Amino acid sequence: LGRSTVGISGLSMEEAARYVTSHLGEPPPPSYDTEMSAAEALKRACDDLKAFYHEAAVAQPGNPAGDEIQKWFWKQTTAGKVFLDLRDICRKRAEPGMQALGRSVLVPRGVER
Repeated sequence: LGRSTVGISGLSMEEAARYVTSHLGEPPPPSYDTEMSAAEALKRACDDLKAFYHEAAVAQPGNPAGDEIQKWFWKQTTAGKVFLDLRDICRKRAEPGMQALGRSVLVPRGVER
């Protein structure tokens, strides 16, 4: 059995999904952990969700290629669509950490709608 890369946020997948989608509205929510900024909390929750989806895709029969998984995630999943929306929202936030997430962290370069 392999190791999971899910868990950096400390949230369950349901909690991570709720926290991530709460950033789609106004005002933006505070961090779920007082020890880190909202930007770091959002990054960790997003990283967990991406890892969860990636691990689920890799576990499917047929050994999908990495580029197939990426295309599936960004074009066909709700999470991918949410991250694309978050990219645009974060770019407009006042907090520099959120702007950095929107510029280059949440969505890989070259991924468009």
